[in-house]
Amino acid sequence: MKDNLYYKAAIAQFQAKADEARAVLDTFLNSAVGIGDHSNILNEITHWTKVLCEAEECIETLEVYAGEQDG
Repeated sequence: MKDNLYYKAAIAQFQAKADEARAVLDTFLNSAVGIGDHSNILNEITHWTKVLCEAEECIETLEVYAGEQDG
């Protein structure tokens, strides 16, 4: 299953979303320059934390499912 192109594409898509969320969170938490345009930083941090969590959970779910299919 892990050689399946759809599986690889789905993992890559979720990994990209997780990377995007990490980059945004890093900017909000570590760079004052990146927060100037956002008046509600807490909502943004909460949003991107949820995006990261969802992407990581989706990767884990696919990996478990693929492992079950491989037997």
